[in-house]
Amino acid sequence: MAAANKISSILIMALVFVALVTETANASSLTVWSGPGCNNRAERYSKCGCSAIKQHGGYEFVYNGQTAALYNQGGCSGVAHTRFNAGARACSPFGWKSIFIQC
Repeated sequence: MAAANKISSILIMALVFVALVTETANASSLTVWSGPGCNNRAERYSKCGCSAIKQHGGYEFVYNGQTAALYNQGGCSGVAHTRFNAGARACSPFGWKSIFIQC
């Protein structure tokens, strides 16, 4: 009986881990490129909360349920310049300096 409980506990822990990994993999994300356009060095932002944007050549936002607000100032301060609640892409320079992904 104790062995069956131990196996059940391990199975439950494994299922919780898979669920957490799957949720993270399906998060909305912003990929930015150094440019020109959507070329050269790329960085992806997908964590919840505020992140500094370091590349400004082009971008692609992949929407998977989490909205995002983009700011022309660092630290997600001031008023959001742009908000994403759907996928978006532009291969031209932009001025956003930070992104806040709402989770």
